[in-house]
Amino acid sequence: MIRKMVRNIYWFCMNLLPEYGAVNLIYFMAFKKFPNLKNPKTLNEKISWRKLYQRDTRFPLFADKITVKDEIEKIIGKEYVIETLWTGETPEEIPFDTLKPPYVIKVSHSSEGNIFIRADKDINKEKIVDDLNKQLRFSHGCESREWGYRDIPHRVLIECMIEMPNNEVPEDYKFFVYDGHASFVQVDYGRFTEHKRNFYSRDWEFIPTTYQHYPNTDTPMPAPANLKEMVLIAEKIGKQFDFARVDLYSTPKGVLFGEVTFYPGAGRGPFVPEIWDEKFGEPWKIKK
Repeated sequence: MIRKMVRNIYWFCMNLLPEYGAVNLIYFMAFKKFPNLKNPKTLNEKISWRKLYQRDTRFPLFADKITVKDEIEKIIGKEYVIETLWTGETPEEIPFDTLKPPYVIKVSHSSEGNIFIRADKDINKEKIVDDLNKQLRFSHGCESREWGYRDIPHRVLIECMIEMPNNEVPEDYKFFVYDGHASFVQVDYGRFTEHKRNFYSRDWEFIPTTYQHYPNTDTPMPAPANLKEMVLIAEKIGKQFDFARVDLYSTPKGVLFGEVTFYPGAGRGPFVPEIWDEKFGEPWKIKK
């Protein structure tokens, strides 16, 4: 209760700050120092710089989980896009009686809080509606000052669930793409159980770093069989921008698109050891 109250006070004060002050404070809270915004070098500094100064009108289009699907279809083809079952402005409108599981419910403007419906028994309408309404009130654009999210309509999206062996959630392969070149891969394992995170080069050499406090797996994991295809797809999508993180899934049906992210970790994701923050930032030649 106290933690929630402190958080609410923090964000109330944050929302009163001008952009420059808020971005600096967000960074300071994570790193206990202020970012170098005149000559940013690290990944997190460059994300902070982007929040303030890079106003690419395509950001909202690609960050919106609904509108991005049309863009991705144009770039790489419809076969890589997860099928949409329903979209709407309010969760009260969700047609639970006609939707057939398995499917995933998410919001168009945020990255977490997905609701997995594997069977009818998973449907608790009141709880789902309440959860989604809370998510719809949240804004990355306001709270984390991520400009690209500000103009995204807050809507509900329902997709077909990616079916994996043993009903597991697929690993999330996140490609860091700089001017069309995928240099690094972040892989998230067990995202909804024992969340662990590894980093690799594009050639699948293990990178000894942790990020946002998630531990590595006990041993490095094997590369997906379709890694080369995934790299090519990530680069086709990412080459539209000076930097973007492109998320893909490797599934029994092939490679599927997840999302495009322009502000990984909201610019407050610490690397350990810290040198990797600079190594991940170095390939990004920011276009002013």
